[in-house]
Amino acid sequence: MRRRITSCADIDRIEQEFSPDELRAGATFYDAFRAAAAEHPDKNAIIALEPPNLLEPVRTVTYRELVEAVEQTSNVFHHAAGGAPSVVAVLLPMLPEGLFSIWGAATAGVAVPLNPFLEVPAVVRIMNDTQCTTLVTTRGVIEARCGGDIDVLRRAVPTLRTVFYVGADGGPDDLATAMARYAGRGFTFDRDTDPHRDAVLMPTGGTTGTPKLVRMTQFGQLAVTWNVGALMGPDTDGVVAHGMPNFHCGGSVSLGLRCLLYGQTLLTLTAEGFRTKQVVSEFWNIARHFRVTSVMSTPTTAQALLSVPDADSSGHRIEDFHVGGSTVPTELVRAFHERFGVWLRENWGMTEVHGTMTGHPNDDREPRIGSAGRPLPYCRVAAVELDENNAVVRVCGPSERGALLVGGVSIGRGYLDEDLNAGLFVTGMPDGQRWVDSGDVGSVDEDGYVWVSNRAKDLIIRGGHNIDPREIEFALDRHPAVELVAAVGKPDAAKGELPIAYVQLHAGASVDPGELTAFCREHVQERAATPVEVIVLDELPLTPVGKLAKPALRIMATEREVHARVAAAFPDGVRSEVRVDNTGRRLRVIVELIGDASELAAGAAELRRAVSTYEFDSQVDIVAPVAHPR
Repeated sequence: MRRRITSCADIDRIEQEFSPDELRAGATFYDAFRAAAAEHPDKNAIIALEPPNLLEPVRTVTYRELVEAVEQTSNVFHHAAGGAPSVVAVLLPMLPEGLFSIWGAATAGVAVPLNPFLEVPAVVRIMNDTQCTTLVTTRGVIEARCGGDIDVLRRAVPTLRTVFYVGADGGPDDLATAMARYAGRGFTFDRDTDPHRDAVLMPTGGTTGTPKLVRMTQFGQLAVTWNVGALMGPDTDGVVAHGMPNFHCGGSVSLGLRCLLYGQTLLTLTAEGFRTKQVVSEFWNIARHFRVTSVMSTPTTAQALLSVPDADSSGHRIEDFHVGGSTVPTELVRAFHERFGVWLRENWGMTEVHGTMTGHPNDDREPRIGSAGRPLPYCRVAAVELDENNAVVRVCGPSERGALLVGGVSIGRGYLDEDLNAGLFVTGMPDGQRWVDSGDVGSVDEDGYVWVSNRAKDLIIRGGHNIDPREIEFALDRHPAVELVAAVGKPDAAKGELPIAYVQLHAGASVDPGELTAFCREHVQERAATPVEVIVLDELPLTPVGKLAKPALRIMATEREVHARVAAAFPDGVRSEVRVDNTGRRLRVIVELIGDASELAAGAAELRRAVSTYEFDSQVDIVAPVAHPR
């Protein structure tokens, strides 16, 4: 049953007339794919593109082949585990085999999708925490991460029994060769069809440190994907642009799984997605050629599309373009529509609840700009006041700002590390149900629309004064030379934090940082929010998903501040290294002064005193210089 959400009233009616089980084509991923394949077995389920010619597919996969691939990979992974519970780490770029492997692994046991840019210590930690039995990767990834030495992982992960490579050209460890052994055999084991068991352990976090692992079920993912498909377009002739990575719930759930659940075609925009610059520059040509109907991206990607000179969007079929992952500037929404005739519709969700929770019904009208939309069927959002024990003190009134909580049928079991769940789940909601603290601050208006002010951790706290970085970002975004902007707090001994802004300029633009600071001073309403410094970078760092990497910028700001303290303690100069460790619960800064201990002792003592006044842990060491042989 495929019902499109075309109005807010439809959401209420769907909940009244149907249960989540009645709206799904199958209880598991495999059952849903079989139902779609029964309707159109020879239709293209996946089309993969790669440079240099992005209008010519390098790979197509039909629905019949998709079902067979899930059967075959699940058989491969089950038997590779050697009798142990099958747990498969999928360390791949955006290849069709990445999706086959995730869904086959979830059918055989548990899938662990991993970012192929993740540092090796984090990969090892995750694989050990999940007791991985199998790894699926490419030789290129292992070359980049481990210098080509797979034994680095084999030695570090005792449970790892088998490694399969995609594109190994028929060798004994080639995934395609292993899959071919099970061609036409169906399942060769008794699969566990419980849709509520752990099926995917999805990391949430960046490329440094060790991401948290979220316990996901097939029921939770399918509940979200039905909602997303109904919201963003359920028609079977839909073509969904797939530009977000598969190790993120945006790529594998809200794009990949939902597209195939509805019998549509998934257009994979290269192995690197929107990170491929050619995809951005040729996006509208691709959209026209393949008749794309639905797009979902980060606001950063939408801004990049808007920044392409002479981009021609005429003749496209895009009916829905949702953006999420971070708040969307109002100016971007209006400018995108003015230029391309497409409204950007903000959605909102989190990995901990299987993905997308809110969105704007596509009713051909202007969305409620600035809002993240309304909660989708069977989802709940509330703004509340929380105490220090994560208990609800009271539920906020309409449009009153508070901590945003999420409830509903897709609430998962939390993190694999149960010690982290105390900060995730809240207690004391009036309905007695389980609710999750999103970590965001915002409000819910009289009509049920959700307004996300900011992530609580992104607030800049200047002497106890909470500053919303969006105010700074909105101001600088108005400057004609600025393409991207991110405001963060830099450490300050007296105030705790001071606001600063990092900007990336449009190609060919030039502007003095002082001019940007003065421009911001004129346009920021709150005096305390005026940034003390605007720093121009060639490129702002992005997460693998394409969001602005504010943690990286906070680390950069901390390093700059500590380097300034080093220079103040040693006005005549000193060799030094500053490292910022953000893997613990508190930021930790390590300063190594390189030289003779007796000569550096006085300055080191002054430096220790100076850095001890900041709100981070610090360590100052004197290290003897290494003598290099002549």
